[in-house]
Amino acid sequence: MKRYYSVKITIAALALSTALCGCSLFGGTSSSRTLSEVSLPTTEEMVLKYDGYGFQVLQTKAEQRLYAGIDAAVQKNVSEEFVTENLDDVSRVSDVIEFYKDDHPEVFWIDDTEPYYYSEEGELLNIMLNYRLSGDELTAAKQALEEKVEEAVNGAPETDDSYTLEMYAHDCVIAACEYDELSTKLHKIDKVRSNEQNVYGVFVEKKAVCEGYARAFQLLCDRLELPCWVIQGKAKSSDDDEAVNHIWNCVMLDDDWYQVDVTWDDTDGEAAVDCENYLYFNLTTKIMTIDHEISPSYSDYSDSEIWYNGFVPECDSTEYYYFRRNAMTLESLDDESAVTYLAEIAANGDDECVFVIGDDLDFKTTYDEIVSRYAYEWITQANEINGYYPALNAECKLTYNEDRRLVVLSLEEQQ
Repeated sequence: MKRYYSVKITIAALALSTALCGCSLFGGTSSSRTLSEVSLPTTEEMVLKYDGYGFQVLQTKAEQRLYAGIDAAVQKNVSEEFVTENLDDVSRVSDVIEFYKDDHPEVFWIDDTEPYYYSEEGELLNIMLNYRLSGDELTAAKQALEEKVEEAVNGAPETDDSYTLEMYAHDCVIAACEYDELSTKLHKIDKVRSNEQNVYGVFVEKKAVCEGYARAFQLLCDRLELPCWVIQGKAKSSDDDEAVNHIWNCVMLDDDWYQVDVTWDDTDGEAAVDCENYLYFNLTTKIMTIDHEISPSYSDYSDSEIWYNGFVPECDSTEYYYFRRNAMTLESLDDESAVTYLAEIAANGDDECVFVIGDDLDFKTTYDEIVSRYAYEWITQANEINGYYPALNAECKLTYNEDRRLVVLSLEEQQ
C-alpha cells in the first residue's frame, strides 16, 4: 500500500532593507504614530469574537491583535496594509498566520511560501498579507470553492450520527482529489506548484498533498458541525524511511478526541483489502504515534523548531475506532462466535471479514494458526450455517496488518 506524505515549505516573511531604517515597506515615509493613536481591538472584543483553538493558544495580547488584523484583512479581496502592535519576536508573525489558517481552513488565498510583508515602526508593526489571487479573480475562486463545498455538504447523509457524518467527510475528501506526487517532488526543492496545500486544491483543482487533505477534511467537518483540528508533525511509512513533515487531523465525537489521517487512508486504488482505506480512521494517540510524530506545542516554543501545534488533545478512547465497530476481536481461536460472525458477513454479501487479534494472543502465532487451519474450518462451518448460499471458497486469501493486529479474510464464492 502506498502511503503519502509531503514536505511543507517553511513559511518566510520578506522584510526589505528599508524597513530596518524606519521607512515604510509599502511606500512613503514612516510616521510618528504611537500605540495609543492606533485603533486596536480590546481583549474583551477579541475573546467574544474568536473561539478557535488557534486563537486560544496565542500567548500575548499583541499576538491576539495580529490575529484580529489578519481576520479583517482576509475579508477584503485585495490585500491592504494594516497596523498592529509589534511583537517581541517578529518571526512569530508566521506562527500567528498559521494558527489563523488552522481556525479558518476555507482561507486558501494567502501565499504559502511568502505569506506576508512587514516593517517595524517602534511599538507598531505594519503588515501586508501576500495573496495568490486578488480582485475579481479571487472572488471567482471563492465562489468556485463554495459551490464544491456546498455540493459536498448537501450530499451528506441525513442523520445526527456524528460517526456516520465523519466517515462521509473522510470518504468525500478522498473521492474529491488524488495525491499530488509532482508537488511532493517540488517541495523537496522548496517550490509550491499551486494550491496543493489548501482546500481549493482538493475541491476545485482535484490535486493535493497532506495539508490540503487535512484542511479539506476539517472544513467539511466544520460545515457538518463536527469539532475538528489539524495536527502538525512528521511521519514515515516504514522503519527504513526518514520521517518527513506531515499534517493530519483530530476529531471530537461524543466528547472524546480521535486521530485521523485522511491522506494515508487514500490508497489510490492500491489497497489489498477495503479496510486498508480506514487504517488511520479514529485512532488513539498511542496507535497513531507508531509511525507519526506529533510536533511540540506552541507553549514550548524553541527557535530550533519549525512547526508547532496550537492544540493537541489526548486521544485515548476506542469507542469510535474503525476496527472496533467494523471487526470482531478474537480473544481465543476456539471462540465459536468467530464462525457466527463470518457467516453474518458472508450473508450480507461483504467481500472481506476482518478480525482484530486480542492483546493476550501472540499475533504471529495466531495468524499462522488461522492460515494453516482455522480459516478453512471457519469458512466450511459458515457455509453450513448459511446453507451454502452464498457458498464461500474455503481457500481464501488472507491479509494481515501487525500494527493494527488485523487479519483479513477475502471472501470469494465458489465457482
